[in-house]
Amino acid sequence: MRYVKISKFLEEKEQVNWLVEGLLPDVGWTLFFGLKGIGKTTFAIQLCEALQAGAPFMGRKTKKTRILFIQADSVAMEWREILKRVSPKNEGFTVVDVPARCLGDNNYVATLKTFIDTVKPGFIVWDSLYKLASDDINNAKILLSIEKMIAMCDGMPWMLIHHPPHGESRAAGSSSLGNTCSNEWCLLGSKLRIDKSRLTAEKELLLKRNKDNGGLWELHQHKVVKGESFMDREI
Repeated sequence: MRYVKISKFLEEKEQVNWLVEGLLPDVGWTLFFGLKGIGKTTFAIQLCEALQAGAPFMGRKTKKTRILFIQADSVAMEWREILKRVSPKNEGFTVVDVPARCLGDNNYVATLKTFIDTVKPGFIVWDSLYKLASDDINNAKILLSIEKMIAMCDGMPWMLIHHPPHGESRAAGSSSLGNTCSNEWCLLGSKLRIDKSRLTAEKELLLKRNKDNGGLWELHQHKVVKGESFMDREI
């Protein structure tokens, strides 16, 4: 924490650093949601594989970054088969056999923090909020779970996989979730809808799933839809 004159603050030379060029900055956290079975985990694994290898993701440059995927939504056997299909050569790290509602237990939180400190990742995926949190997602108390994840990530960028209410295309639970995140992404059948971003003006990426290649996501075309960025808005 510090204080500084605004005129001096504006003179500081600082630029946005991107994990995925123009899409995912290396600061803040991303709320990533979509209907059950839409392919959120597959998309997130593909993102992690690209970051770990420093390979392009959906036609964009990436910053080579060590990843950690905390998998609470699938048992180990299921998760192994998913990884074999989607990302068999991924050199990143994963946490498996994660107990349900583990964020409500200080011992489990301490263990997760130890794993994170040991791996020293540059990007973390938490899958998913329903399985990890011990708090009611429909109450602002869900921020207690979010604050624990923020503390464990300790300034590094991270993503939280979540779900919408049945049949809807918004994140389930308290509006506090969307108000707190830096980026809010909704995965639909043919696009990634960017509902919120503090640093990019893009509003959606057009996508498709390749059924002949394990159901992996691909960029449908390079056309992107742009809107007003956070930096363009009047306060």
